[in-house]
Amino acid sequence: MRLEDSLLYLILDPVVGRDMEEFCVAAIEGGVDVIHLPLSMSGNKEIVKSVRDVCQREDALFLVSDDANMTVGVESDGIHLSSVTGAVGQARAMIGVDGLLGISTQSVNDAILALEVGADFLLHWAGTGCPVAFSGLPGAAGSVLFAAGLSSLDDARSVVDGGVYRLCIESKLLDGDDVMERAAGFSRVLGRSI
Repeated sequence: MRLEDSLLYLILDPVVGRDMEEFCVAAIEGGVDVIHLPLSMSGNKEIVKSVRDVCQREDALFLVSDDANMTVGVESDGIHLSSVTGAVGQARAMIGVDGLLGISTQSVNDAILALEVGADFLLHWAGTGCPVAFSGLPGAAGSVLFAAGLSSLDDARSVVDGGVYRLCIESKLLDGDDVMERAAGFSRVLGRSI
């Protein structure tokens, strides 16, 4: 999987009572292209290995949060920094030019700065306001921008109707009886037939 081809990004949260490997496989089968392991889960080596192995086997990108040493140590595809004020240069130096570097942004100014410092992708936490934010973002064309902060499938429809075609969702939106079908619902909003 290449970042440029990725449309659906999943941030994992601890899913109580779920087998993490099964959850990730079902999410990928439902159309998830990128799985992001937050720093809060990175201390559990079994989960890290399990998620990484699933991503490699199922051709999804695997990213970790905020810890460049871990990014390199677990051979992830890249790192996600929680803010543009993080150690962007240090992270880039550690992961190299081939590693993916993403940054979360809250405002258009943060997004501009993140693109200027060389982020490969952004998670912009404006929810249904992302279409407006992205339209006012210089250099947005050709950039990999994910709308984040969505709380429902209806929010996803709203941002896609507004012209945004990459979504970032949290695992709580997939929790339920059929993870694959819930993920597929977001994929269908993006125009995929799953």
